[in-house]
Amino acid sequence: MSIDRRRVLFLTGGAALAASGLSRASAHEYEKGGIKVEHPWLRAPRDGESDANLFMVVYNRSDSADRLIGVKSPEIGGFDLHVAPHFAVATDAIFFPNGSKVTLAPGGSFVHLSGIKKINPVGWGFELTLVFEKAGDLLIDAAIDAPDAAHAHDAEAMERWEKAHRTPQAGDAPVEDHRSGHEEQKGQGEAQPGVGEPQPAQ
Repeated sequence: MSIDRRRVLFLTGGAALAASGLSRASAHEYEKGGIKVEHPWLRAPRDGESDANLFMVVYNRSDSADRLIGVKSPEIGGFDLHVAPHFAVATDAIFFPNGSKVTLAPGGSFVHLSGIKKINPVGWGFELTLVFEKAGDLLIDAAIDAPDAAHAHDAEAMERWEKAHRTPQAGDAPVEDHRSGHEEQKGQGEAQPGVGEPQPAQ
């Protein structure tokens, strides 16, 4: 079940989470087989487009390395796993060394979703199943942020999106778009490969 995250933000603490049917932990954290995913979010497709990029923080608390090898949803046509350019790793997976914290963020590693058939509006959630080589399938509910969001819960990007998509009311003055570009920042905290792990490109 996807929830309207904008509505939750305006409700108070536990009451909001109770109304959504999600616990505080399950609202932003998902765990399986030593893999923990925190704060998954995606940039909504731009008007007329059907692609989106998915970001998150992944902890591997198991005793062995794991890899993200796929994403499943009846609402997407396909996916690509993009690895940060400073890692010389095959593009068919995103690598998580054991004991690591890896941040998938704009400018770094991320998951590209293509051919999205149906998605909730900005501010809601989007259910996806992440497929890990060892941990297996992990169902998440990613927050849907504005198409130009620089980070999760980007309030400025959300405000721009709402202004651009709200229904004009009688007597409204024309609103000039002062959108400013955001340079993509490389994800921080990515684990560096160690001995026996994929090495950085020289």
